[in-house]
Amino acid sequence: MNLYQNSLAEFAEDYREDELFITIENLRCELLEVAQERSLSDHAVLELSQRLDGYIVLAQNKMMENIRSRKNAAAYGKNTKIQRIRSKAALQQ
Repeated sequence: MNLYQNSLAEFAEDYREDELFITIENLRCELLEVAQERSLSDHAVLELSQRLDGYIVLAQNKMMENIRSRKNAAAYGKNTKIQRIRSKAALQQ
C-alpha cells in the first residue's frame, strides 16, 4: 500500500509555505488516526510517519533559508549604504 499522493521532491520544487504547513497538519491528523487503529510498527503508520518527517524537515529548511535571506539582505543593505556614503564623500572632494 503506497500512501504517497505526491512525491516529496515534486512538492519541494513548487510550494507555498502555507500549503506546506497545511500538508504537515493534514498528515499529522492522518497519522494519529491510523496509529490509533493499528500498531505503531505497522507499515502504514511507519510510512506516514516518515512522510511527515520529510515535510517537517522541508519546512525547517525553508525557515532556515528565510532567516539566512533576511540576514543577507540586512548585510547587503548595510553595504550599499556604506557605499553610498563613500560615493557621496568622494563626489564632495
